Amino acid sequence: MSKEKLRVGIIGIGMFAVYNHVPQLRATGRAEVVACARRNPERLQMAQQALQIEHSYTDWRQMLAEEKLDAVVVSTPHNAHVEPTLAALERGLHVLVDKPMALTSADAWTMVEAAAKANKVLMVSGSRIQGKWQTVKQQIQASVIGRVQQINWAVSTYRRWFWEAESIPADIMALFDTIGMPRAFYGDWQDWHRDPAQMGGGAFPDMGIYHLDILLWLAGAPAVDVVAFTKNAGLPVESFVNLQARLANDVLVSMTFADAVPQNILNLDQQLMIVGDQGVLTDDAEGAIWLHRDDQRCKLDVTLPDTSMSAAFLATILDGQPNLSPAQEAAYTVALMEATYRSAAENKIIHIEQMEG
Repeated sequence: MSKEKLRVGIIGIGMFAVYNHVPQLRATGRAEVVACARRNPERLQMAQQALQIEHSYTDWRQMLAEEKLDAVVVSTPHNAHVEPTLAALERGLHVLVDKPMALTSADAWTMVEAAAKANKVLMVSGSRIQGKWQTVKQQIQASVIGRVQQINWAVSTYRRWFWEAESIPADIMALFDTIGMPRAFYGDWQDWHRDPAQMGGGAFPDMGIYHLDILLWLAGAPAVDVVAFTKNAGLPVESFVNLQARLANDVLVSMTFADAVPQNILNLDQQLMIVGDQGVLTDDAEGAIWLHRDDQRCKLDVTLPDTSMSAAFLATILDGQPNLSPAQEAAYTVALMEATYRSAAENKIIHIEQMEG
């Protein structure tokens, strides 16, 4: 294991970066956050002072040109991931980029190709690094339920307040207060989350993308044919998404995603069923994984530890560990998200041409 510390810059020092990326990078003891960038100079200064980051820039291009960096984290709005990622890779830097890596499959594959050309790590934030999901994947690979035939996932979360609230709700503000940032840093909540062009839609590309990624990863193949329906339910963006897909390995997947029921930002309701030809894996309301096989039902122990995206990112760079959330697989997820919106808009089945990374 390398004892080297990487010099990391943050492009887009917003809420997610200050709450997740910076503390996670520092917790590893393997990285120094030496610079950060954000267009708004007042909020940039607040973040720099509160987090004690040495250098700050209102233009990430200047940061890349002037700082001696090993890696960057791209935590900008969804529609602004591509340009800084490509620029960092061209400069020979490793990149951890927030999900969705891009809003179109064409941009996603351009990023994949750039990382391959630069021979640098391009990792995409996601939930598959959690010990729970790593354990489920391990069970599938061990053929505990035989060959996977079908996966169904129903998810209910709450992000409607992005569009409906005049200010950040009190329970969410209390969570952010634990970071130690001035409340003025969060502004009046008239931010990019209310702009479908920057978000790529509603809550689906912001939260549903995590589940799409895990669906394809557990099933083991990209989507080929997709049909979907959406419903806005009073918002200018979709609140409900219903999709079905046939994958390249003939596994069938379906997902219902609802952004409707008020609940804490850290909570969600979900039901997962993974059907094999010899058994079934399910996820209950409390998050436990159950194995149904041979007319028996047992709870599975989570045998693999949780890790953070930052720790996984640094382990890939410094220790040569496998990329737990590689760009190629994230590009397949973007293609599925893109096809979902197309199918709903055009009222037809969308066929996805397969790409190779």
